[in-house]
Amino acid sequence: MNMTEISKSGKLIEWSCRILIIIDMFIILSGYLSWFQTKNQLVSPLIPESLTYQIFSDGGESYFRTSMIAGAVFLIGLLSYSFNKKTIALVIFVITALLFLGLRLL
Repeated sequence: MNMTEISKSGKLIEWSCRILIIIDMFIILSGYLSWFQTKNQLVSPLIPESLTYQIFSDGGESYFRTSMIAGAVFLIGLLSYSFNKKTIALVIFVITALLFLGLRLL
């Protein structure tokens, strides 16, 4: 590989990491927003508290738990990216997205 090929592959990894950072942030935020939305929509005097708790524990908590796990993995990728370990960060960012989507399907 000559210098221009190395430079091009480095830029490709750099831009891939940047794009995956944005995608991962949206994915993780969507989980948090779903949790808060579920929590706030179920506050009503017409809905019994036991039913609210049942609905929230069935759906809302799983969003929050999944987002927390994906957020922790994302933080590891972000630290790798900041220490110039961009190839490792790229793999971790892909794992973050797959982990979130995989845990949501369970």
